[in-house]
Amino acid sequence: MTSPFRQDAAKQYTPAQVRSAWFLHGFTTLGIVAAMLALRDVLTDRPDHAIIWLLLTLLIDGVDGPIARALEVEKRVPRIDGFLLDLIIDYVTCVVVPAAFMWEFGVVPRNNFGIVVLCVMVFTSAIWFARKDMMTEDNWFRGFPAAWNILGPVLWVMDARTWVGAVITLVLSVLCLANMPFPHIARAKFMQKYTIVGATLWIGGVALGALLWDPAHPHHQHEFVRVMLYLGNAYFAVLALIKYLHDRKNPPAIALHDSAVPDSEPARSATKTV
Repeated sequence: MTSPFRQDAAKQYTPAQVRSAWFLHGFTTLGIVAAMLALRDVLTDRPDHAIIWLLLTLLIDGVDGPIARALEVEKRVPRIDGFLLDLIIDYVTCVVVPAAFMWEFGVVPRNNFGIVVLCVMVFTSAIWFARKDMMTEDNWFRGFPAAWNILGPVLWVMDARTWVGAVITLVLSVLCLANMPFPHIARAKFMQKYTIVGATLWIGGVALGALLWDPAHPHHQHEFVRVMLYLGNAYFAVLALIKYLHDRKNPPAIALHDSAVPDSEPARSATKTV
């Protein structure tokens, strides 16, 4: 399989430039290593460590895009398809490992109903990753962007009841197939300054919840961590609604396929995901 966005190199690059592109591919691929370590900690009953690894995957996915655009990685190393590499890593880090996390640590009920919920989650998330229209021209996602590597830990840190986790998971899974707008935290321009604050509260609350977790008192959580997460949750819910109403009055243009996959190498070089 090859990416539909592959381009033949239009100019020659120095060995140093090619090495830097290979290094960036290696950096991106560290995301799958972090996912493997997160899965190890899920299987060894260390939710706090698993969350840290999942947040690391979020960081890697967030910073490699701008670097890839600057280095013209797809042109410097045409034999590696960054589109596929990023897609494979994102599905594992954003969906597969979080599904194991959510089952093992009781974010959803540990019964047949919980299995159904997670099956719906991985099913709709796979379809979302294949959407050709997943991004708008102003860098908003269409549909919930399968960001379970942050949503799963948020629900766990908040110690949400399993039925609450199941309902939220089902609703957001359905929204993967809808056109409800969700912001790209780093690149969405609409209310960008406030979004950065909201994301800081959200991700910071999860990180603190993991760092302060005490296995001897697994259901105790510091109140200020809960406040941070409630504020972050409320901000993103309200922001999505405001953008939805805004877009109904001013419909955005449909994105082309070259911006379809979050932070893929070809998409990074074009327009474009906790």
